[in-house]
Amino acid sequence: MNAPAERQVLRCTEAVCPDCIRPLPAEVVAVEGAVYLERTCPEHGPARQQLSGNVDYWSDLDGFYFDVHGEPAPQRDFIVRMTERCNLDCPICLAKANTEDTPDLELGGLQDVLRARRGMKIDLMAAEPTLREDREEWVRRVRGAGHIAALHTNGIRLADKAYVQRLKRAGVQEVFLQFDGFDDAANQTLRGARLLKRRLRAVDNLREVGLATSLVVVVAGGLNEDQIGATYRYALRPENDHIRELLFLGLRMLGSARATAESAGLGAAAALMPDDLISLFCDQVPDARRDDIRRFNKVYFAMLSALRVRKCLYIQHHLVARTSEGGRPAADFLDLPAMEAACERFRSRLQSGAPLARPRLLAELAAAGMRGRTARLAADLLRLQDLLRSGVNLSKVPRKLLLVGFITACDPDNYDARVAAHCGKGELSADGGYEESGADANIARERRFRASGKPPGARHARSPVDPPHR
Repeated sequence: MNAPAERQVLRCTEAVCPDCIRPLPAEVVAVEGAVYLERTCPEHGPARQQLSGNVDYWSDLDGFYFDVHGEPAPQRDFIVRMTERCNLDCPICLAKANTEDTPDLELGGLQDVLRARRGMKIDLMAAEPTLREDREEWVRRVRGAGHIAALHTNGIRLADKAYVQRLKRAGVQEVFLQFDGFDDAANQTLRGARLLKRRLRAVDNLREVGLATSLVVVVAGGLNEDQIGATYRYALRPENDHIRELLFLGLRMLGSARATAESAGLGAAAALMPDDLISLFCDQVPDARRDDIRRFNKVYFAMLSALRVRKCLYIQHHLVARTSEGGRPAADFLDLPAMEAACERFRSRLQSGAPLARPRLLAELAAAGMRGRTARLAADLLRLQDLLRSGVNLSKVPRKLLLVGFITACDPDNYDARVAAHCGKGELSADGGYEESGADANIARERRFRASGKPPGARHARSPVDPPHR
């Protein structure tokens, strides 16, 4: 008889049952080289979500993250769900676009958020914010109150350059554009339409108008995993230096996505965690090395702690410098081993209560960053550090750099209350009100969906805003 696999508890937390979404005690455990979130529902039995297939990678970052992040920092990045209407019927919609007659959000709610503190990022999004006729007024209110105005869109209306120019004049500073790769058959499965030509026009228009852009690539296991390397190389083209960020977003089982994954035969394997995305990225980008990404994220999490910036464990990053040949990974211009050592000293100082732990970390990282090969990029790296402190406004990210993110949303399968407490985005919506944690807002929305008897995927009549795009 085989001996049972050794099971190591990394930490305790609270999760939810994926079936009934009731809160449950949970553990993050290491078993046979992988890391899982495990809990047991008295009604539906045990549930397990794999967080990582690389126990050394994940256990190191998980332990480090919670050692350097104590009480959550104040929230300063807010999703504002302007409308639940959309000009697409995406089979993987994470919300409830065109499902219910939820009213559009009133401007008064936004005003309350804007008055809370200065220097926040306001993500104008939801189903499709460009359908709001008063969208430019929303942008002006955000900018007038001293905040960063970010627009999240499927890009259909951005295929019109005059429209993009209007957004720029209104004060939009950065655009997060859905861009799920170059396979239009995958677009059809994910979005219900073939969108590549319109999205490429949108990228061109954003370049010509001069709007900093983040490409948001939803990656579904078994469908468009091969698009990671192609999209990365596209973002690094010399003419695309207005693309300052590339976000690989693992598909999660929220909204319509669960039913779509089942009907498309994708199943649970379609839902990807950041670790899965990092593995795919390393497979498709020859100079990307997992251990370098681990070290870089340790530096990133330490700096967030030192600057008291709130960000989620489920959002991990990589940094690339643009060259005429493509991109150079962070390990080529940063002394990551020396920086990791500084981060471990910072961790020890925090745990021992040593004074001035945060300024000492920043000083040590700056000293490591001034050595040899790093010196030529020193000004750009210091600028990036200042942006972390003040809110990452993509329009101010140096053109020489490309931020690459591996992220996931919290859903009933992967929800971890300790991770959610540090969620880097709050949320304001017409049906959910104000939530300090976007992760908690996701879970609350799923509960409302299931209680309503009108689950996403059961589409109601389209609102008369735009004809379907096919």
